[in-house]
Amino acid sequence: MKIIRIALLVLISSSVFAAPPNEFESVTVGLKVTKPTDWQFLSADENLENLKKIELNDQEFQQLMQKYATAPLVAMMKYPEPYDDLNPSFKVNIKPLGQLKGVDPKQILNLFLPQFQKMFKDFVLAQEPIDEKLSGLNAAYMRVNYSIAIPDGREFPTTSELWIIPRGDYFFMVGAGTRQDEKTGSRGEIKEILNSLVISN
Repeated sequence: MKIIRIALLVLISSSVFAAPPNEFESVTVGLKVTKPTDWQFLSADENLENLKKIELNDQEFQQLMQKYATAPLVAMMKYPEPYDDLNPSFKVNIKPLGQLKGVDPKQILNLFLPQFQKMFKDFVLAQEPIDEKLSGLNAAYMRVNYSIAIPDGREFPTTSELWIIPRGDYFFMVGAGTRQDEKTGSRGEIKEILNSLVISN
């Protein structure tokens, strides 16, 4: 259950600090990623504000999310906040694998699906978990569609993409969100960010 909660937070939470204008690098964990020049890195305060805007089907989990959410390793959004639509986002977390060490990353993604279906309105599995290679490492990818509701009653048709990248005793979880119709930002932009991802072995 803990790893499922981590995955949900990756889909809907964000924060980051970076030194160079468009590049984030953590020497400690061996990760580097570059944002497009017109995207923004987020602060921890902006992350918490974004969490407050999301209304999930499961109110108990929403309360836990706001209480225990931890900052991702890095996160970015296309537009400065506040933004009056769905703001395309990209974020990375790192977590210990624990008992999941050695498990196929596609199976890890499959563990999330029942909870995602419960949490998100209009949930549809758009791409079942498949194998992928990222920064030379074996990984897995899936894509889901759902509706995000905000307190003023509006709903945004959302696509979230999720990658699991095991490395040693840890795994990187990469999450990205866009409008389903890509009106405010394209999944091509997400792919550009993903292609800049460098993880040292």
